[in-house]
Amino acid sequence: MRSITRTAALIMALLTAIALTGCVNNGSSETTPTQQASVTEGSGSAEATAATDESVSAEEVTGEFTMTTVDGAFSQDGSKYTVTAAGTYSLRGALEGQIVVAAGEADEVVLELNGTTISNSADSPIKILSADKVEISAKKGTGNVINDTRSEKTADSDQGDGAIYAKADLKLKGSGTLVVNAGYNNGVQTSKDLTVQKLSLKVTAVKNALKGNDSITVKSGTVVLISTKGDGMETSSTDTNKSGGTRGDVTLLGGSIAVYAAGDGIQAAHDFTMQTGEEGYSPNVAVFTGSYSGYTADSAATTSYKGVKADNAISVSAGVISVSSYDDGLHANYGTAFDSGETGLGSVSVTGGSIVMAVYSPEGKTAGGHGGPGAHGGWGGQQAVSGADGIHADGELNISGGSISIDSAYEGLEANVINVSGGTTVIAANDDGINACKGQASPLINVTGGILDVSVPANGDVDGIDSNGSYTQSGGIVITRGPNSEMAAAIDAESSISVTGGTLIVLGYGRLQIASSVSQTSLSLHGEGSHSITAGGVSYSFTNAYSYGQTLCVSDTEVSGS
Repeated sequence: MRSITRTAALIMALLTAIALTGCVNNGSSETTPTQQASVTEGSGSAEATAATDESVSAEEVTGEFTMTTVDGAFSQDGSKYTVTAAGTYSLRGALEGQIVVAAGEADEVVLELNGTTISNSADSPIKILSADKVEISAKKGTGNVINDTRSEKTADSDQGDGAIYAKADLKLKGSGTLVVNAGYNNGVQTSKDLTVQKLSLKVTAVKNALKGNDSITVKSGTVVLISTKGDGMETSSTDTNKSGGTRGDVTLLGGSIAVYAAGDGIQAAHDFTMQTGEEGYSPNVAVFTGSYSGYTADSAATTSYKGVKADNAISVSAGVISVSSYDDGLHANYGTAFDSGETGLGSVSVTGGSIVMAVYSPEGKTAGGHGGPGAHGGWGGQQAVSGADGIHADGELNISGGSISIDSAYEGLEANVINVSGGTTVIAANDDGINACKGQASPLINVTGGILDVSVPANGDVDGIDSNGSYTQSGGIVITRGPNSEMAAAIDAESSISVTGGTLIVLGYGRLQIASSVSQTSLSLHGEGSHSITAGGVSYSFTNAYSYGQTLCVSDTEVSGS
């Protein structure tokens, strides 16, 4: 017999942080910082860990600056060093000046950081004007700092938009540490592809911490991103790349990644993907946005504060992501027009991995908004919003595997069409737990497998499961809670509710169309406290935060519980 255990009121975010030194083990595992949330399924567990500001650090170095090369060419004009050819360049010491790369369009350039501090108050400390590919490598055992000390950007200029600014494919790598401080605009920016691999990296920026116009890929390493007025990661291009795909993707393949952003944690102009990379790592991601990040955007009334936002599709197949966001946790837009000629699908797909989230959810309905929580849970009255969805897809939401725990949300899952065929999803919401909203297709919630455990308050105008069209179930285990009222219910549908298979447990009111293939079982599971059931050889334990009106159980298999 397989056993799966969940607590519906999973405590998620913002535990006391213990600052660790950011580092990467080049073996099979990675050392990660410790602000954490966890979710456990069966005998396995998954943790999303978030670094503190001090988790990745490097002291500024002193001493004479030198740049050397054995296979390249560069010129020096005072404190400005200009690379003019392909090759490897070793940088060491302190420089109040600038490194410029102006190589050939087919050239590959490597900048090796061997303990250096580069600062500039007039332009980007590192400015890459031309090359095919550039690698910036922090060598093992070294700490390196890039300081962009310009005043905050207020108008367009010929200056570089980032502390590290590139017009070429850019890779940040190495076994050392790189700290980037950007007071002007973005932290690290390239007009092309940006990759991070096997690096302890911390970027603090007034705008976007990482911006790769064409794409951002994190393969491994320990990455801390802080944006005081913008997004943690952002892409912007949506034209077609060399392989025929649309640019603008953010792909996480490994690494321990912590994002603290006043705006969106991660904003992808096209797709956001989490999966296992070629190195065998899976990404471990924690995102804090809006007031939860500790930062407040100037445009608090209009800025987006989503954990992850994509203009086409979101896909999670491996790894762990925890989100504490002031807006939707995961959000995919429908209908965005791309330069490639495509339009956004607005789809979210979860096939594996673990998602843990707590998004801002004011108690009860909100007409006009409430002041939000301050940094790390205190009340600071930042933005005024009406609450946030845990996962929102303008189009289709498909859950076929993995683990989802939504500890708090205004609505837990919301999409035009919601298909659940696998995985374990636990939701605690203040309005609808699951909502199929109107959109391009007829609203539908379709359950064919997996486990759904949905909690909402026992009173008020709230529904556990609410479809503006139909609800159909032919498999899986669904536990849904809600008021014992026809006006608000544990399960409600504007069109029809049809159960032909699986197990449906309704705690509160629900009006069902029961097929001959299922039968009603007498159970008493609606009281406050801990309960367990066994259905079709699967045992499941859960907790009711409230006492509900009644228990209704229908199933196509034998069910027992208490």
